[in-house]
Amino acid sequence: MAMNLDNYLKDGKTWLHELCSYLGIEDEQKAARIFRSVLHAIRDRIPTGEAIHLAAQLPILWKGIYFHGFTVHEPVRIRHEDEWLEFIRSKDAGAEEADFPTLDHAYYAYHDVMAFLRDHISEGQYEQVAQALHSEFTIPA
Repeated sequence: MAMNLDNYLKDGKTWLHELCSYLGIEDEQKAARIFRSVLHAIRDRIPTGEAIHLAAQLPILWKGIYFHGFTVHEPVRIRHEDEWLEFIRSKDAGAEEADFPTLDHAYYAYHDVMAFLRDHISEGQYEQVAQALHSEFTIPA
């Protein structure tokens, strides 16, 4: 069985191009860092089983990025919105000042990524992730 790596790359790039529209930016590298940061924050905040189910809906290229650094874990406990936004910023591998210079930037990026996910994964999976996040400040309207 042959693997079509070109299709995997194409699917990943298609998501990235569409994500740029949701974020309102043209810089694909920045969009990719933001997406990775938010995905890693969500991944670490929800139960391991739910994190794995979310990954099943991502293009293979994004699955690899999503699972980079993944370990079986207890969900990170976060009680306040500012703590959640700082957690997202902390996942940006040294680029947080460029990508999320303020908590407002993290807030809007998070909501844009969630809107993107809502439109790109199944409704049931999106609802499961939203429930697993189980906090009013982590579920956009």
